[in-house]
Amino acid sequence: MLGLAALGRGGGSISGPEDVMVAAQLAAALELSGWPKPGNVHRTADLGPKTYERFLAGSIALGPACLEAARRGMMVGRGQVELGEVGLGGLMEAATRSDGRWQACEPTHVGYVMLCVPLSASSGLLLGEGAELDLGSLREGVSRLLGATTTQDAIGLYRALKLAASSKLGRLRPEVGLPDVLEDGAEGELVDLGLTLLDVLRISSRWDLVAKELYSSLELCARTGLPTLRSELEEHGSLNVAIVNTYLALLSEARDTHVARAWGLRRTSLIPDAVAEGLGMAEEVSRRAREALELGGAATPEGLRALNEMDRWLRGMGLNPGSCADLTACTIMLALLTGLRP
Repeated sequence: MLGLAALGRGGGSISGPEDVMVAAQLAAALELSGWPKPGNVHRTADLGPKTYERFLAGSIALGPACLEAARRGMMVGRGQVELGEVGLGGLMEAATRSDGRWQACEPTHVGYVMLCVPLSASSGLLLGEGAELDLGSLREGVSRLLGATTTQDAIGLYRALKLAASSKLGRLRPEVGLPDVLEDGAEGELVDLGLTLLDVLRISSRWDLVAKELYSSLELCARTGLPTLRSELEEHGSLNVAIVNTYLALLSEARDTHVARAWGLRRTSLIPDAVAEGLGMAEEVSRRAREALELGGAATPEGLRALNEMDRWLRGMGLNPGSCADLTACTIMLALLTGLRP
């Protein structure tokens, strides 16, 4: 069991950037350890070369970039630098590079990095302003930071994605309005088009759930993830159950674009065509998640049987709901920033 001494709605406070870093790392490690999350890596299941231990290494390795994000956010809050000088894209690149450097496969956490770096900077911003770290203020801080991003931030995100990219990413249609991550000259095209990080998120949110979540300033994490985590923890007293059932709740509500892309790429290499092709499969995954959650998810024998069946089915199909895992980790980070302690 995880977190038998967990405090449902409070118990801890964030006093500085170092605490923000720990929240980012701990959230990734807790999400990773949640068992059993169908189709994903957890403490008893790997995904090929992406083992539990490698994900755990990545969870820790992203910390220094989150620390720096919080420090820069605090400087903004104190009026020492401007919002646009935080450098979110470069910090995303640094976190992803560190992730890949500390374990022996490609980076494991690029989706979560896209969420936790801006959230870390928002936390620092509030600390610098002397404001309370509550859900609304954290989301507003993310929005303010994204609104001030630059083309250099977009380039940083592209570099992070390229570090973790493979043929599984697909190729962007030219008419979508963004250069392909793997395309030579992509950075120059971002400059020529004058695209900021916010622009990249706005366009790619049409086919990528993590981009959509960040562009909306963490709407699904706030609306579904955090309330579910708190209510499940209050009801069952187990952080492990709460994490798994939060993952199921997010997966029930959102069609996981990691699943959709992986399924659709079996028919076309083009994005967003592949995602559109795979949305039916993603909806089936959501339906199975709803069924498992209605049976109690990780809290009941019936729910666990459904989870294990779903896990076998997903692994047999070669599908991994990775986007909702990223949102689950972000939800946990929000909970830790606002008082949760395992």
